[in-house]
Order: sequence, then C-alpha cells, then structure tokens
Amino acid sequence: MKFPQEFIDRVREATDIVPLISQYVQLRRSGGNHQGLCPFHNEKSPSFSVSEDKQVYYCFGCKASGNVFTFVQNYQGLTFPETIEYLARRASLALPAQTEHSDPSRDLRQTMFKINSLASLFFHQELKKLPVEHEVRKYLETRGLNEELVTTYKIGYAPDSWSDLTQHFEQKRVPIGPAEQLGLIKRRPQDKPGHYDLFRHRVMFPIYSPTGQCLGFGGRVLSKEQQPKYLNSPDSPVFHKGKVFYGLDHSAKFIRTDDEAIVVEGYMDWLALAKVSINNIVATLGTALTPEHAKLIKRYTNKVLLLFDGDEAGRSAAKRSLPILLAEGLFARGLFLPDELDPDEFIAERGAQNLRQLIQSAPDLFELISSEQWLQHKGTPTGKVQLLDEFGPIIGLIPDQRLRRLYVENFANMIGVEPRLVEQSVKKTPQSAAPRPKPIERPAPAADDPTVYDLTKAPRAEVEILNLMLMKEVYLVEALREQVGVEFLHPGTQGVFAKIAEVYGLMPNKFDTLSALLVDRVKPVETITRYITEPYINLSGEAANKLLQDCIKRVKNDFLRSKSKALVSSLRGTGEANPSEQLEQIMNIQRNRRSLNRE
Repeated sequence: MKFPQEFIDRVREATDIVPLISQYVQLRRSGGNHQGLCPFHNEKSPSFSVSEDKQVYYCFGCKASGNVFTFVQNYQGLTFPETIEYLARRASLALPAQTEHSDPSRDLRQTMFKINSLASLFFHQELKKLPVEHEVRKYLETRGLNEELVTTYKIGYAPDSWSDLTQHFEQKRVPIGPAEQLGLIKRRPQDKPGHYDLFRHRVMFPIYSPTGQCLGFGGRVLSKEQQPKYLNSPDSPVFHKGKVFYGLDHSAKFIRTDDEAIVVEGYMDWLALAKVSINNIVATLGTALTPEHAKLIKRYTNKVLLLFDGDEAGRSAAKRSLPILLAEGLFARGLFLPDELDPDEFIAERGAQNLRQLIQSAPDLFELISSEQWLQHKGTPTGKVQLLDEFGPIIGLIPDQRLRRLYVENFANMIGVEPRLVEQSVKKTPQSAAPRPKPIERPAPAADDPTVYDLTKAPRAEVEILNLMLMKEVYLVEALREQVGVEFLHPGTQGVFAKIAEVYGLMPNKFDTLSALLVDRVKPVETITRYITEPYINLSGEAANKLLQDCIKRVKNDFLRSKSKALVSSLRGTGEANPSEQLEQIMNIQRNRRSLNRE
C-alpha cells in the first residue's frame, strides 16, 4: 500500500527515535546525543550515536545511518509500507482508509492479526489458571520451562474441551469466517449448529512476526495417544509455515549483533537454547528449510549455522538445506549433536558450555556433509563419480565466483581428483538454478517526490556546508543568505541545498525535522549525517562559523574557476578576432578570485 505523505509525516512525528532504538540497543546519554553498541555490526566499544534533536542515528564504525524508518527497515528487514504500519501501530495511529491504490486484503489481514492475538492471550491465560499439580504444569517443569519463560514467550494451553475458544470468540464478537480461515475453529457437521475448537489439550506456542504480530500457532500433544505430535496453523493470508520462523521476534536483534543465525528444528529446541541464553536462534515449524527461509535469514545476516539432531532425519534435513542456503549466498556451517541427542537432551546431559564450544567450532556445512558422504563411498572410482554428480551441481549454485572456486579446489582435494573434473560437474548446473547476486538497494523515498540525491564524489566543501546547515539553524540561515547553493558544482549537493531551502521556507518552525526528512533521499546517507559525529560536536560556535565561512569561500572560488575555464574554452572555440566581452568576463572573474583569496 502507498501511504499519503501526510500520514507518513504523522508517523514520523509520533515516533521518538531514542525510545524506539532503546528497544533494541542500550543507549546512554553522551553530550547532546545518545550512544551505544551498534546493532548492525559487532563491536566492543560504543560507536553508535543517536541524535534526539535531529531524530537520526549514525555509526562511526560501519557508517550505518538514517531515521526511524530506515532503522526499522534495516534492523527488522521490513519493506517501507510494513515499516509505516508497524510504527503507526506502535504510536496508536489508525491507518488511513483504503484507497483505490491500496491492498484490498489489508483489512482482512489486520482482522486476522487481532484474532490471533486474542487467541494467544486466551491460551496463555488458560495455562496460567491451571493448578501446579496439573499434568501440563508438570510437563513444562520437566522440560525446564519455568514461570518466567512461560510468561516471556507467551506459552499457552488449549483446554481439553470442544468449544472453550469458540465461546470466547462469541463473547468477544469475533468474526467467524476469518477465525475459520486461521484454523482456530471449525464448523460442526451440517446437522449440528455452531463451531468447535481445532486445538485441544495441547501446549500452545504462538508464532510472532519480528514486529510483534501473531501469525499463527504450533500445538504440542501431551500424550502419545494424540496425533499428530505437533499441529501447526494452516496456511492463511497471514501465515505460511514455509516462510516464517518461530522465535524471530525475540532473536532478531541477537542475530544482528552476533552476525549469525542458528537454525534448529522445532519449538522445544528453540526454548532449550533460549533458556541457557543462546539467543541468536530461529526454529523451523517442523518443516524443511525453504528458499523463503533462506531469504528471511539474509535480511539479518549472511551467516547461518544448522543445529540439527544427530539422527538420520536431522542429517537428511541438513543435506536438503545445503543447496538452498548456498544458492542464496549464505555462508553455512553445520552441527550434528552426538549420540542422536536433541539440544534439550544434550544440555541436560553435558551442559550449556559444552554446547557453546561445539557451536563455536562447527565446521563448514558443505564440508561436513560432503565428507560424511565421502566416507560412505570409501574412495572408489564409482563413488567419486557419484560424489561429483551429487555435489558438483550444488557448488554451481553458489553466486559468489570466488567462493565457488574455493569449494571446487577443496572438494577436489578431499576426494582426490583434478579440479577440472569438479568444474565439469559444476557446469552441469542449470543456469536458472544459479541465481545472480542481487545488488543491495536503498528503499524508495517515502514522499511523493521520488528524487534521490547521489552525493558520491561531491566536493568536500559543499558537503561540509550541508552538514553545518543541518547542524544549527543559524548556519542554515547564513548559507541561504549567501545563496551559496547556486554556486555548488555537484548536482547532488545542488539538489539537497534546494530541498533544504524549500522545506525550511515552508516550515521554518520545524528545523529539527530536516535531517529526518532528508535521509530517505540521499545516498550515501552518511554524507549528510556527519554533523552528529565527534568532529562536529566538539566544534565551538566560533570554530563552526569559521568552517562555514571557509567552505563558502572555497565553493565560490571553485565556482569562479570553473566558470573561467568554461569561458576560456568557449573563447578558443569561437575563433573570433576580438572577443572583448568574453575577455572582460574572464578578467572580472580573476579579480573576484583574487579578492576572495585576500579575504
């Protein structure tokens, strides 16, 4: 959906960047800004600065910068419309009515999110009401899920009854159709009126999106007689089990910080790691890893570790996942737990520290799987051919040519063949199966004006002036008074200067919003967020004013020199015997340049 600019502005004004980023980063005040560890790269000393006045952020280390919109987009991996919806909900702003350009299914999706949220609360409260001696409570206790974990992860219980949730929905006037689509209730046979609950006598694990919307549920049985062991919500407009992970709403920030996602096979595996503070984890919903899963991981990191059970099912799942991960350009590692233990059993028997050590030393996933296959074939010529046919096409899926070449060499050495034989197998990969790496694109500007100003290779003096203009209103007014923007030589800085003048002219009382407005329109964005870095912050008023005047003088001098060169070139090209007018202009320019230099 395309939101009107007026609504986008309302969302921006209703969202304070410091409390927003504080949800994910521990910030402390430092001078006029707030500082913390950057959420976009690993670091031990804080280099991430947030300006409360200007509503922008900047990292001295990785150069990440932007406003509230870019932070949510880049941190949560959302599209711009998803970001607007998330921040609007956070600020309790009602979304604008649908227009002819809006998504007709949006209202249904919003209704479904509300129904799922209501069901999640119902299941959680049902669990809370159970006495300590209840079998559900005892089961959770045996799995190490104490009251704190139950509350944190909103674990619930679907009662062993036919219609408790249905009756709850009726009391809350929940629309029946969407509740049926979500797989929470089902219509009784035709000869009987009403509906009945589909989840009964199960421990319920709500599945949330990174922005906190309840997408669906996974329900685990409490007795061996019940089948299936796990029951997931069916696919719906808000839930596709092959496209979501369990636990991503909690782990997204840790995946960013640790720069790696650990993928486990199910809900209990996820909780087993979470309770020992291994936090950069996601779980598939009892399904195979899909290309959509790989794309979702890549929003947060390009490194992934598969932590699967050491049984045959876990090894087969890892083997199926390998080409999917490599094709998406992810750097994959793998770990099979010994003695066919699952994570919960391993931690109980051997401790969390041992598991951390195994995770730290986990090998490359391709080498792990191919070496196990190699041992099975015992180095026979026919076995080597089978391995070439099996793993050559997988190597061919890797989009990075350098990494592909290294895999060819390593694989050839391992099975004892010439690299050219591996390359022949690699070439068998269908071209359509070997995706080209996609360039990273900045999200489109939020406003109706689609212009993006590219400041690459812009003169330093022009960039300094823009930063000083955004730093303090007095410098902006001085730059406008000098009309220095008309003498900028770079088209990008010309456009930014004109945009600042336009917006400030329309809203002179909203100077502090200029930076947040511009970061969606400038690349690289860090070019206009330097003013919140230390060199600028430490400038005294006198030093900043001197810098501004020096830059203005430099811009004027460069402009005059450029104009003089153009006139000289024109003069040479005319072939006129007495081009007196052009000569007079050149002489005037030289006098003006000398005057500037004397100043």
